[in-house]
Amino acid sequence: MTSERIFAEAIRTINKDEMVVLRDVHHFPVYGQDIISPYMMVCVCHSGSARVLYDTEEVVFSPNEVAVIMPNHILHPIESSDDYHVTILVHSPALCEELKTKRLTHDYHKFHRRPSCLLTDEEMAQYMQAIDLLEHICQSSTQRYPLRHEMLIELTNVMVEMHNAYRREMDEKAAKDNRNYSLFNDFCDLLATHYREEHEMAFYARQLHLTPRHFSLVIKEVVGISASDYIGEYLATQAKSILTSRPDMSVQQVSYHLGFAESPSFCRFFKRITGLTPKAFRAQLR
Repeated sequence: MTSERIFAEAIRTINKDEMVVLRDVHHFPVYGQDIISPYMMVCVCHSGSARVLYDTEEVVFSPNEVAVIMPNHILHPIESSDDYHVTILVHSPALCEELKTKRLTHDYHKFHRRPSCLLTDEEMAQYMQAIDLLEHICQSSTQRYPLRHEMLIELTNVMVEMHNAYRREMDEKAAKDNRNYSLFNDFCDLLATHYREEHEMAFYARQLHLTPRHFSLVIKEVVGISASDYIGEYLATQAKSILTSRPDMSVQQVSYHLGFAESPSFCRFFKRITGLTPKAFRAQLR
C-alpha cells in the first residue's frame, strides 16, 4: 500500500478509533508542499533519513529519532532516502485536546523548535513496546476493554513522560541557552491558536510580556526573519492550504476565514507574500 493510501485510510478511521498506528511508512504523502495537519503525530524513524522544514526551520530526521508533531504546525517535506522507514502514531483532534488539558500543556514547548530527540537502542525498544500496546488497545472493542478510552489516555501519558525524560537528558547535554528558543516555541503556540483573529506582532509581544522591539529581535535571532514577516509567512501558508484544498470557498470567504476585514486587503497581502493574487494562485494550480 502506498503512503498516500496509508494516510487516507488513517484519516477515514481516526475520529472513530481515536488513535491509529501506521506501520511501514516509506514516503511522505507529498513533497515540496506545506502540510498543516489537525492531528498530533508521533513519528519513529527506523532507518534512512528525511529532510524537512518544520515551522521554516530545516531539520534532518534520522534513525532512532522520535518526533512529536503538534497540530497546526507547518511541515514541508523536502526529500527522503530510499531506505526511509518510519512508524507513525496519529491522535484524533478530540483525543489530542483531552491530552493537552490533562497533561501536555506543561511541556508543550518541548515539542516545537526541534520536534525530535535521539534514543538509544534500548529506549527505542521500550518506546516501540508502548506503541505496540497502544495499537492493541486501539484495535480492541469496548466490550473487551470497557475503559478503552481511559487506557489510551493513561498509556499516552506514560509515553509523554518517557519522551520528556529523553528530552531532558538531551537538553542537559546541550550547552546553549534555550531561552530564545522557548520564547519562539511559545510564540508558535500562540500563533497556531490566534492567527485568524490576530495578525499584529504587538499582540504576540504582549502575550509574552515583551516589548515589541525585544520580541522582534528574539524571533529574528531564532529564525532569521522578523516576527511580522514570520506571521505573514504563516498566514500565507494557511491561505495557500485553503485555496488548494477548498475550491468551494470563494476568495472572499477565505479572506474572512483568515480574519481579514475585506477581500481586497487579503488579496494585496497574499500578492505581497507570494507574488500572485489568490485567483492567479488557483489558476496556476489548475
